[in-house]
Amino acid sequence: MKIEFKNIDKLTDNVAVGAIIDLSGVDFMDPWAVVWVCLKLVNNHGLEDKAVKLPVNNDLLCYLKRIHFGSFLSELGYAEESGRLKNLIMPERENINVQELVHCNYRDEFDGRLGRFIQMFGNFGLNSGDATLAATLVGELGNNSFDHNLGSWPTDISGNIIIAQNYPKLKKIQIVVGDPGVGFLGSMRPAFPELSSDLEAIEKGLSGFTGRIDERRGNGLRLIQEWTIKNFYGTLSIQSGTGLINVSAKGMKKTEVKPILGTMAQLMIEYR
Repeated sequence: MKIEFKNIDKLTDNVAVGAIIDLSGVDFMDPWAVVWVCLKLVNNHGLEDKAVKLPVNNDLLCYLKRIHFGSFLSELGYAEESGRLKNLIMPERENINVQELVHCNYRDEFDGRLGRFIQMFGNFGLNSGDATLAATLVGELGNNSFDHNLGSWPTDISGNIIIAQNYPKLKKIQIVVGDPGVGFLGSMRPAFPELSSDLEAIEKGLSGFTGRIDERRGNGLRLIQEWTIKNFYGTLSIQSGTGLINVSAKGMKKTEVKPILGTMAQLMIEYR
């Protein structure tokens, strides 16, 4: 079973069963699926009967070890599963098409990673100017995690989670940033109490508004849309709560989906 951006909502009930995250039947995960699982694990963090079942598929186990998924499991208290990944024997080879999973607890930690993203995008095939621009987009997404959740994280796990993947044959790069925060609706409602759904809140944010009452500027997401589409022929996807919006050159597509904790944002950009 593959779980990825295009089908994960249909497979939610197969993977997230109560307090159990069951990956035993999964043989492929893209970055969106990895961050989705991380947010589900955070959501279950305080449950006594929480559990995670690792994949049986050895290739996927090796991928999860290579992206340092075991470190995230260890942080959340899954010592046995983390140890299983740590002890997994696999070929020692570097894959420059993968940017490992990183959990940044603080803004300074996140900002310190941006230089590595410039290098990563260069390895992925972007020229120096486009690599810097792409890292700027990631910076905007990541800083939103801290700007809109300051002092209001709903669980004891804060910060954001980042991972990226290059697809050389398709000449596409997939970057996903997720955070277990209050989400768009929780962030936007103080300034716009009339908002009634996650989709409305995401659309408001994408229009250039911010939920910070004393903050007049809110153009970060609007600029990300423009830059992603104009410079990279790409797509910006944002899920928060039960709302998912995709923005591309074809326009905006809004979908109701099964809920997640916090927010996930994805940049799918193309290079030539």
